[in-house]
Amino acid sequence: MSHLKLKSEHNLLAAEILIENGLHAPSVHCSYYSCFQLSKYALKEFAGIDYIQQEEELNQLKQKQSTKFGSHEYVIFKLGNEINRCSKETYRIFSTNFKILKSFRKKSDYLDEMISDEQSKESLRLSTELVELLKSKCHL
Repeated sequence: MSHLKLKSEHNLLAAEILIENGLHAPSVHCSYYSCFQLSKYALKEFAGIDYIQQEEELNQLKQKQSTKFGSHEYVIFKLGNEINRCSKETYRIFSTNFKILKSFRKKSDYLDEMISDEQSKESLRLSTELVELLKSKCHL
């Protein structure tokens, strides 16, 4: 099994355990990274873009564009395009869930604000839905 796929599974499980123990901010972090790691894996398995090629393409984009284009934006954008070619509805769910998860993760990791039980549970729900979507639609 791929290390990234396994890390994704571990992060999803960790999010559940953290929520059960009232550790909401780190649970959001784990929910988000579960999806991000599985998305990198999906780029390799579904789109045929191996990890070295992903890094090379990202570095090329960083050199060409004046705006900051990080690894997260690259993976979400690139995989989103591949998914969109197959299914507009799947793409809509993928992009919506990732956008919400990313906003929760930014709040959780960077802002001086509390993460509520509801927000952590919503992050887990969104990430679980996204993981299942990637597994079924990208044949992981």
